[in-house]
Parts: sequence; C-alpha cells; structure tokens
Amino acid sequence: MAYSGGAMVAAPAALSLLLVISAAVHGRPAPRQARAAVAARASAARPAPGSALERARVLLAQVKRDPAKRRYRHQWERAIAALERAARGRDAGPALLEAARARYALYRYSQVEADREAALRLAQRARKAGAREAGAFAAAVKEEMGEEEPAPKAKRGRGAARGQGATATASAASSTTTSTATAGPTATATAAAPAATAAGGAGGRGAAEESDEEPSTDPALREALRGAEGGEAAGPARVSEVKSWSNGDYTRIAVYLSRQVPFTKEEIPAEGALPRRLALDLKPASLAGGLAHPVGDALVQRVRAAQRGEDTVRVVLDLAGRDDLAIFQLDDPPRLIVDVGVREARRDAQAAARRADASAPAEAAPAAEAAPEARTAHAEPEQAAARPVRRVVVDAGHGGHDTGAIGPSGVREKDVTLAMARRLAARLRARGFEVVLTRDADRFVPLEERTAIANAHHGDLFVSLHANAHPRRDRRGLETYVLDVADDRYARRLAARENGALDDGAEEGQEVRRILTDLDAQSSAAASRRLAETVQREVGQGVRSRVGDVRDLGVKSALFYVLLGARMPAVLVETSFISNRVEERRLASARFQDEVAAGVTRAVERFAARGPRVAAR
Repeated sequence: MAYSGGAMVAAPAALSLLLVISAAVHGRPAPRQARAAVAARASAARPAPGSALERARVLLAQVKRDPAKRRYRHQWERAIAALERAARGRDAGPALLEAARARYALYRYSQVEADREAALRLAQRARKAGAREAGAFAAAVKEEMGEEEPAPKAKRGRGAARGQGATATASAASSTTTSTATAGPTATATAAAPAATAAGGAGGRGAAEESDEEPSTDPALREALRGAEGGEAAGPARVSEVKSWSNGDYTRIAVYLSRQVPFTKEEIPAEGALPRRLALDLKPASLAGGLAHPVGDALVQRVRAAQRGEDTVRVVLDLAGRDDLAIFQLDDPPRLIVDVGVREARRDAQAAARRADASAPAEAAPAAEAAPEARTAHAEPEQAAARPVRRVVVDAGHGGHDTGAIGPSGVREKDVTLAMARRLAARLRARGFEVVLTRDADRFVPLEERTAIANAHHGDLFVSLHANAHPRRDRRGLETYVLDVADDRYARRLAARENGALDDGAEEGQEVRRILTDLDAQSSAAASRRLAETVQREVGQGVRSRVGDVRDLGVKSALFYVLLGARMPAVLVETSFISNRVEERRLASARFQDEVAAGVTRAVERFAARGPRVAAR
C-alpha cells in the first residue's frame, strides 16, 4: 500500500513534467497545473526563506566572514549546532553536509584532530540522509589525511538512502566549548583520538611523504572553506583598540581593526609646542568610541584617534624624537603595527660604550651569567653588531586560550613548547647565557608582543619553539624557519597556521616584499639563516643519536608574524609533527624535549663562538 501510495503521488508530477515538455515541443503554453508542479519540484532542494536551515547558514556565513568571530571556537560551535538542529525532514541531508563542512573549516583553523573526525562523522550522517556530495567530501578528507579511498560515484535516479536515523552527534566528540579568544579556534586536550593510525611513523617513510610538495586543495574541501578568507566584505572597518609595548629606546604600537583597509601616512615635523607626529589615515573606517592611549615613554608620548569625515579615521602618534619608523599590517586579527626606534639622541652619548664593546674579543661561549650591569640599560640595537652573543630570547609558541595544534591523542602544542622552552632556558643559563622567556606560564601572548619583548630586552638571538601539524598524518620530521617570502605553498600554509590565519592558496606578492623591505629584514637575514642551519643540524643529530630516527626537512623561509620586526637573528623551530601519532608521543616525552633543548643550546654556543652577531638596525 505504501508503495502504491508513493506511486500515486509521483505519477501526477511525472505527468505534469511530460506535459510541460510536450507543450514546449509543440509551441503551446504549458498548463498552469504542470508549470506549478515543476516550480514546486525545482524549489524542493532549497530551504524555505526563514527556515531553520537558512538561518543556520546565515549564522555560519557571519562567522566565516568576520575575522573577530571566526577566532572564537564558541562562535563556530554555535553555527554548527544550529545546522545540526536544522537537520529535519527534507533539510536533513543538506544541513548535515553544511555542518560537516563547517566542522572541517574549524579544523583548518584549530588543527585539532577531533574536529576533523567529527566532520567525517557528520558527512557519514549526511550521506545516509541523502546528501549526494557527502561521499565525495568524506573521501577528500580521508585522502588529505593519507587514508586514500576512491571517491564514490554519484548515484543515478532517486534510489539514494533517505530518512535513516543517525545516532552519533558531533558534540559527543567535539571539544569543550569555550568563550575565550584565540589566534586560532581552540579545544581542550580531552578530544577523542581518531580511529586510524599514521601511515608513516617516525621510523618509516610513507609513499607520499618523500615529496614535500603541497598538493592543491580538493574542490570538495575548497567548498568547505569558501567564505572563510579575508575580512568582512563590505562596510567601514571599526577601529577599536590600541596597545603598546616599549622600553627606553624601542616602542611597538598595535592598532586593532575589524578588517584590513588601505591607509596613508603623513609625518608632521615638530612646530612650536607641538611634537613631531605620525598621522595614519584609514579609509573606509569608523571609530568604535573615544580612543586615547597614553604611552609616555622616551619615543612616543601618546596615541589618539578621531573621526575625520564620514569614512576616515585618523590615528596620530605624538613622537618624542627623530627615530625611524616601520609600519606594516597583520591579519587575524587585523591590526596595524608601528615600530618606533632607535633614538638618535642617544647615539653620541653611547659611542664610547660601542667602541668598548667593539674592542672586546669574541667569546666562544660566556663563562658565567652575564651581569645586568654589563649591558647598558638602553643599549642601541646598532651596538649589537659589535658585541658577542649574551642574551637569548626563548619563545614558547602559543599559550593560554591559544592551544596551538592538538594531536590525535590530545597532546597540546602549547604544553609541549612551554616544557621545551623551560628546559632550553635552564641549559642556556647553565652555560652562562642570559635568557628572556616570552612566557614562563600557560598564558596567551599576542604574536606582535613576542617580538616586542625580544626587542625591548635587547636580545642577541630569538628562538621560537613550535610543534608542527599537517592534514596528512604521515608527515614527520624537523624543520627550521627564517623570515622571508615563503619557499613554497607548504611553507605558506604552515605560516598561516602559526599566524592564526587560514591559507587560501594565494601567492605572496608585492605586499609581503614591501613588509620585509620596510622592516629592513635582510640586514640580519644571513645571520638568521646561519643560526637556523646550526639549530637544524645540532637538534637533528642529537635526536637521531639519543632518541631515534628523525627526518631532516631542512631550513626554509616563510612570513611568520612572530619573527616580523625582530632586530636580531631570529629563527622558528618546528620540532616535530604533533599530528603524527609517533611524533606526538615523542613530543610529550621528557627525553625528546630535553634533547631538543640540548641541541638548540649547542647551536647557540657554536653560533656565538663564530664571533659577534650582526643585527638589524
């Protein structure tokens, strides 16, 4: 009876369609009833205006489009939960497929394996509910993971399975929702481990990993990421906040925006009682409220902003001297960075100290802890070109609500990097170096603040420690980076993850080169590469001899925000792949952490033994 009832419903619709075709062939107008039936069938796949699915899609689009929202995990979770609630009746398949794509997009930001696993489970539910594209999406995700399977062929006709209830929910395996901001969406370490294991492991080589060439993103995955690049598409940017970091001869100012917009700059010389000023006009932009940020150091007196016309915000820095400026933009969150220094007024007064440092012989390695008074309180960065390496700034990647990548078993990058940084600091101090940690606890430190700390403390070297992650679970190995235009798409994608952004596959262009030129990054590029090569060699040899085999991925370059503006040789070390199960276990072990620290210490000693370092201006 049910079948015949179904046929009775289907037959008039089919007859109406035939009538429309026949009418078109014979040039006669189609009957009104037939046209209405075809229109009804054409709109069946679209959610009704104001439906739960339509509202959930709007919510997800808002999260993807707004850089401020997409940095909060709870915003993604809210949109995904709305899509799952909308999975009812004929909307079940499309809603679950949208939820799977959203969960995958979240994974690309968070690098939390549990998010990708949840995306696969949602895709399975969507496929059972009749979403034909769900199979191709799941196959693309598995292929990206290194668990390749042939993409399912689209079924013909109306025989796809429909209405089969699915009991698994994404929330059962997803990470605990939080409401804190992060450089990339975060999750707790209790996420369920994926069912599949890494194909490669630390001792073997998967077939795909011999080549580091980054494959282009599958169209099914690009669809999931669509709309999640860049900032808000329209409307003026909101200028919301100003922060500053400084010491006596260096100041960094960060102006936070809702999205990137063009800006022009104007340097206004001192006149009468008015100080020298830097004026930045952002357009189109609006001011979120009154903005006045006192700095009060020797370089910048204050920062203020005002609405200048309907669509322009002018940000003014009241400057105290004639110091050089560097201005550049960073993304996710969008912000405009101004570096101020070095104070020319101090140069003559400290010439004698520079000459004294220049005449001192280079040290193979400091024999004892460098006394604070051995360094003038306001040593100019130019002086550093004539002094030996004494002070090392050690940066533990991520921290606080920014967990970094989370491995298949729940090991968090922020915990691993902090443990390695503490071990490295202890070893360096034991060898007589002075050490500054950008963080010595589980706290969040913005990327722009980390470099500011290094500059403000007059570091001689900057070493940032990280754990790598990749969609392919068989990726493994050690690599060290310096600041420059990315070597390849893989390096761009890695830098995007560490920068808290989403790689859209675009080539780096003139804007990147302009940033590097403005920062005079090449002035310490050779020294940075020499340090990176020494770190790569020493850490690799140490791990290989005391822990086990490690793949040498070499020294590479990319635009890492944490290295931007560093006025000393600076490197970023990706110690191992936390996304690989075997290397995840290594990263969590004290033995591996200590060997990384020992290798970096040997590298710093060897670098210092070659003579005084060459720093940026």
